Amino acid sequence: MEELLKKSNEKLIQENRKLREKLNQYEKVYPPKECPICGYKGIEFLPFSNIIHKEVMCPACYSHDRHRALWLYIKENKEFLKDGNRILHFAPEIIFKDLFTSNDVEYHAVDLNPGLYTFADEIVDIQDIPYEDNYFDFILCSHVLEHVPDDNKALSELYRVLKPGGTALILVPLNGVSYNLPYDESKTVENDEYNTPELRKKHYGQHDHLRLYGSDFKDRILNSGFEIESTDFIKNLGLETIERYALVRNDKIFECKK
Repeated sequence: MEELLKKSNEKLIQENRKLREKLNQYEKVYPPKECPICGYKGIEFLPFSNIIHKEVMCPACYSHDRHRALWLYIKENKEFLKDGNRILHFAPEIIFKDLFTSNDVEYHAVDLNPGLYTFADEIVDIQDIPYEDNYFDFILCSHVLEHVPDDNKALSELYRVLKPGGTALILVPLNGVSYNLPYDESKTVENDEYNTPELRKKHYGQHDHLRLYGSDFKDRILNSGFEIESTDFIKNLGLETIERYALVRNDKIFECKK
């Protein structure tokens, strides 16, 4: 009996060693993915409805690629979290709560519909921001403007309430990056006739989007008064980091200055 158990154990050890060798070979070709927000490590991230990239969502904290990129950006630029800074965060994702609230900043988590996928505690219409001129040091506005009827007015409001020398990080889904719809990727698609959830999903990629942005989105930012300091934070991280965190190399974080 003891001899039988010994042989069985040796067989299991050999099988385990072979599996480990195969896993090591797999990891050399497909390195493990990692989430910088929650620390998850695994072989892949999850897809998300309609998004053209296959590895979007962390299976542990549900962060998307853009959230992971913003997390890395803010961690690299900690001056935005300097004590006493005033921060305005539209449609605030719960995964950022500890990052902002653990610092001694004046943090405003706002949305038009508080509680909808967020932890917003103030009702604010981005087209009519109820704060005085030159109030905020840092503004985060990620995937909001595509939902807003007058996005040009919203951009003007963001510019108005930002302090001179302040920074606004603005992200929107772009055709050719988030979606791959058959339009000229340099031009924003916006048509009043696309006025049902079905038509919006067909033409804009999502039922509650009011337009599909092209690369000309930068012109809307510039026309509002902002200067665009950078758009290529993700690309500049390098391929190894991009693959490790399942980021989208050609996605844009518009770093806007006043």
